[in-house]
Amino acid sequence: MRLTFHPKIGAKLIALIATLLLVSTTALVWSSNHLFVEDNTALIQQMNSDAAANIAAQVREIFANTNDKARMLGNILMRENGGSRGELLQGAFATDPDLLGILVHEATPAGPKLTADALSPSMKQAGLSSAAGILQTLEQAAGLDFKQTLQGNTQVTTANFADGLVALVVSMPFVKNETTGAFTHSVTALVRQERFAKAFSENELVSSFLVDRSARYLAHPNRQLVENAETAGHLEIVSQMLKGKFNNGQTAYTDPKTDEARLGAFRLVGFGGVGVVAEVPEAKAFEAAHRAQFRALLVALVVLSIAFFVGYWYSDTITWPLRQLVAASRRISQGDFQVRLKPRTKDEVGELSVAFNEMAGGLEERERVKATFNKFHNKEIAEKLLSGDVRLGGERREAVIFFSDIRGFTSLSETMQPEEVVEMLNEYMTIMVSVIRKHSGIVDKYVGDAIMALWGVPLDNPNACYDAVAACLEMRVALNELNEKRIQRGQPPLKIGMGLNCGQVIAGNIGSEEKMEYTVIGDSVNLASRIESMTKEFGTDLLIAKSVRDKVTERFVVEQCDSAHVKGKSSAIETFKVVGRFVDGKPTLIITPYSDYPAERSEKVVHGKAA
Repeated sequence: MRLTFHPKIGAKLIALIATLLLVSTTALVWSSNHLFVEDNTALIQQMNSDAAANIAAQVREIFANTNDKARMLGNILMRENGGSRGELLQGAFATDPDLLGILVHEATPAGPKLTADALSPSMKQAGLSSAAGILQTLEQAAGLDFKQTLQGNTQVTTANFADGLVALVVSMPFVKNETTGAFTHSVTALVRQERFAKAFSENELVSSFLVDRSARYLAHPNRQLVENAETAGHLEIVSQMLKGKFNNGQTAYTDPKTDEARLGAFRLVGFGGVGVVAEVPEAKAFEAAHRAQFRALLVALVVLSIAFFVGYWYSDTITWPLRQLVAASRRISQGDFQVRLKPRTKDEVGELSVAFNEMAGGLEERERVKATFNKFHNKEIAEKLLSGDVRLGGERREAVIFFSDIRGFTSLSETMQPEEVVEMLNEYMTIMVSVIRKHSGIVDKYVGDAIMALWGVPLDNPNACYDAVAACLEMRVALNELNEKRIQRGQPPLKIGMGLNCGQVIAGNIGSEEKMEYTVIGDSVNLASRIESMTKEFGTDLLIAKSVRDKVTERFVVEQCDSAHVKGKSSAIETFKVVGRFVDGKPTLIITPYSDYPAERSEKVVHGKAA
């Protein structure tokens, strides 16, 4: 007889004492590293904030100089004439090689109109001597809207021209009508992007970049991001900056494209909605801390190898099963009931794994039953049945009962293969049932090509009559759309009859102890079926009873039909056609080529005498 030893948790706790030295050493290393990281984080964030503030100040000064120069040259373009204007512009471009061009727009009834422009020799050497071509680049590629500028909104963006020439575009309101307060002119300056890029060169630790109010890169150490007009909207710090709650801030975030964790700070420049972001990758920021931590752990590993061996045995028998249990529990919470654990021990943790597997199996079975149940019952009925809210034996309720039938279905199906009949019914039922459910109705049952639906049960619905009639009208339109597809496919169109009645019913579980079905019974149900059959007699696709008409007459356009006797009823039945609805008090007809058709006799209508 072989003896086996399966230690319990109590025995394992004794082994834990041997690992206390390891835990204390590890905790000391971790806590010291954690404190170092916290202190270093604060220092790095302060460094990021200072860097963002300094760069923002530089950029703000560049924008201020650009603004002043653009307005000065704009005045020259609008006021000076002759040789003096050319000399002044030539001198401006000579003293500022980064200035590429000036455009002046005037507000006209037809929209912004270019009234004056001046291009630098650099632009002309690059083959960009046409202001029209430059405007096309600014409006299409750069997305510049001169209407926005004339409305007082300064815009900053970038534009890519020929031969790798990249310009930062600054469009500003220029001349204002003092009487109306509206801007009559705008001025746009094109400046070499390199003037701004100099402030954003990446150093050993901090990198920075400039974005506009649409998160588009205006300057970045990686020039390709600017040339490709990429955006930084995926970065949390940029989103936070563009929300505009504060002009500066800092946060830790992860780049979703690279999964790289970073520490960053931002500062709004205060011009055109642009902002500066300075950031440091956490891996680079805490490189020294991680290196020190690694060395400390190596020392602890050498000194405490025996303790680590005991800890490994302990963690493998306790923490691993618990981690698996947590992971499996999360999968259960996400709806994965097929997860199972493999017990590795026979202690309490192993017993817990076995119990978890039994629980998962029970949940899987319950979910399978629920999913199957929902396929054969409406969601509302299924939920009430599962919760026990539906009383056995039924209850008296007022409901709207709907019946529909496909006209000539028997003769039509005789000309089709069984598979084609099923395909036709599935397509037809899918469309009609979706309309019924859209208008708060539930489908009670299908009988061949017939549909029985209910409003007002099992859930109360004060607008049951309105919802039911609205659903019928939408089904009329949906059938017309379906028939158009069928005709295109070379298939015959379908015609249907629909009947609605409102009255008292007994709603509940009907059947035997072995099999029950939630449905409604009563004279009102029979009358709804008769009304549906009367649609043949009157050559229409929809008839409603007087009980329904009385509740919806102010919202739908109805026409009274002749009374008729039906089997099982001694008195003639009043029915009404629904031809449309009232929209803003005006009648709107809803009629299709299939809402009316030649009348024919119905076997459920009595001719010549009362039933």
